[in-house]
Amino acid sequence: MNHLLFTVHKHYGSLLLVLVLAVILVALLKGPNTKLQRIVAVLVDINLVFGLVAFFQTSRPISWFHPLLALGAVAFLHIGAKSEDKSKVVRCFSIALVCLIAAWAVNAAWGPEWFKLNFVKLPATAVIAK
Repeated sequence: MNHLLFTVHKHYGSLLLVLVLAVILVALLKGPNTKLQRIVAVLVDINLVFGLVAFFQTSRPISWFHPLLALGAVAFLHIGAKSEDKSKVVRCFSIALVCLIAAWAVNAAWGPEWFKLNFVKLPATAVIAK
């Protein structure tokens, strides 16, 4: 089950990067679309929940930078989600996109080694299970 949640979190997260980019492009080309913006923000929230559940069911060490960057992205998504101000939407969703890519890089094979060596913890339940 935990491997399934991790896989869903990983692939669903990749799709969300495209959706956040789509919101930015729509805002730039046609103007803000609050329905789309709110939907994307909620979809990222759902993936955050998947990630938290998977995190507490894994024995794989994970950098705390990953959830912190993801939470930062969620904050910016919700700040821009209800806005009809084009510049605010583009700015907030762009910052969120950078945070999400950085969160992905933290645990990705191609990501910086510094993330993998600092502030890395095992989830409490995984430590107990061993």
